[in-house]
Amino acid sequence: MLPRLSAAFLAAFYLVGCASSESAAALRGDGPARAQQAAFLNQLEEILGLGHREATEARLGEITQALQTTFRSLPKNARGAVSASSARFAIHRLFVQRHGWHVKGLAPQSGSWTTSAPALGMDGRLPQSLVDLVEEQLAHDDFQLREMAVLAATIETMIHGEVLGRLNRTYQAFGWDVKTILGKDDAVQIMNTYMTAFLAGYNVSQFTPQRLHEARDHIMLTYPYWRPMEELLRDMHQKLAPGRRDYAFSDILSILEAVNERVGVRVDESNCGDISRRLMQMEEAKGTGRVRLRDFYASHLQEGNWQFQERVEFLRQLGVLDESDPSATRLMIPNYLNMQANCVNVSNFYDLCCMDKCEDLLGHLESQIQAPHAPPERILSLVAGLPSAHGPSEQNLSASLVTKLHEVAQHHGGLVPLHGRLFAQWMHFVYPRDCPYPHVAGTTKIMLDTDWSEETGMASYFTHDEMQSYIASVESSSHDAGSSALVTEETEDEEMCTAGMWAPDEALVDAVHGKPLPPPPPRTSSIRSFMRLAALLAVMMSSVIVMKEVALQSLKSLARESGVKTLLPEWGVKGATSFV
Repeated sequence: MLPRLSAAFLAAFYLVGCASSESAAALRGDGPARAQQAAFLNQLEEILGLGHREATEARLGEITQALQTTFRSLPKNARGAVSASSARFAIHRLFVQRHGWHVKGLAPQSGSWTTSAPALGMDGRLPQSLVDLVEEQLAHDDFQLREMAVLAATIETMIHGEVLGRLNRTYQAFGWDVKTILGKDDAVQIMNTYMTAFLAGYNVSQFTPQRLHEARDHIMLTYPYWRPMEELLRDMHQKLAPGRRDYAFSDILSILEAVNERVGVRVDESNCGDISRRLMQMEEAKGTGRVRLRDFYASHLQEGNWQFQERVEFLRQLGVLDESDPSATRLMIPNYLNMQANCVNVSNFYDLCCMDKCEDLLGHLESQIQAPHAPPERILSLVAGLPSAHGPSEQNLSASLVTKLHEVAQHHGGLVPLHGRLFAQWMHFVYPRDCPYPHVAGTTKIMLDTDWSEETGMASYFTHDEMQSYIASVESSSHDAGSSALVTEETEDEEMCTAGMWAPDEALVDAVHGKPLPPPPPRTSSIRSFMRLAALLAVMMSSVIVMKEVALQSLKSLARESGVKTLLPEWGVKGATSFV
């Protein structure tokens, strides 16, 4: 399977490189370019067949269109291309918004989008031949829209290839040949087994048929969010195979591929939606996006919120805590929702994670501004009417937030870069329920709970006794007792901006081209400069004329005194000449 996918990547990459790399030869349709394009199209068809070729081309067009808005708003170099860090940023956002996929290697590490690793950081997931190919083609750190799209389409193609591999192994685990025609009951059994193994992350090849049945039934009974997954399977089944009684391997594959496209959205609606609702119920004050950590643990002990038991040290490492107020540690809701520990590890290529609601807000601003930078007044006017998933349709921004945005603009010479840490920080304070707080690069670390436990030697979660001990220690603190009153909504953003949460550190997605250019001098200033220059030239000309007159008179006087007749022009009379 892998060689076929590698060859598909090769053909697809060169197809786009030849057909739409923005090169002059390809755009003109020169003979060599047409021949090269046809050769790779033929190669793609030979490897995967005409149907797969057509599907790949269709996916490429859709992905190109989906990337256009972000590409248009990213900073460009002199050739109109974006950097590797910007390409990584755009492709990551594409998969998060389309599928809820956090593709491994594309997601930022410790707050930074810059990577020195090959293939945009995906070298550990791609076959070496593909890594070499990507590096050869894209080592120039220079991405056009179609080059970004072909890389994204290739990743998506390889991920869909995993569906085929998993389904094939599921057939083998049951002892069925892929050519076997299954009845409806057996087809449903195969699909349920596939989905439970997918969500649990186990390899069906290591199970006997009996053990496979037991594992599937156990997950269907105990997994808290199995019902939404079962509904998704049924919906795709009804949509793609209504009334079907006999199922070929290709029929089941098409259903599972459709499920794979949509499972991230369903996980976000079910798993993440449930966690979000529970946290919102504990929100310290309306609209703050924060939950006191003691309430977080109390909800686990008293209300049975089984999710909320992560250890303080683990949450701090992931950047989930707001510790700007020493009297009360708070949990930031969007940071908690988007932490790696809430993702479902379902693939060698990606994790299913909660969808970042801030991406929709940023995408709306990008579509309206269509540039990498904007004046603060333009952003304020757009944000005033920009509704969020958890906020009002009209934003009444405080004087503190308006001032902070102008400070960001002053930091960059009058314009606000849309793709930098400072603007992301400002968006967090405007939309504290939707936008995660962006920590300074290097102060947090993306880790799974298992990795953290292995590194620290501690469990990533608190026991009941440890949670009770934490709550007791907080309640006995005199500082906490003195600040138990809830902060009002009107003063909360003021406190967050001034009480240690606002950090002036910037980090642009594209550190080279992301900085706004200095604004051109005002028109009035240019006119004044021109007038000053003209006046200076007039004075200089007058001085030259005066100096000539003085020199002429001196020569005349010298001639009279010496009695010598000298031929001198009379400069004041046109065409006249006199002899002295």
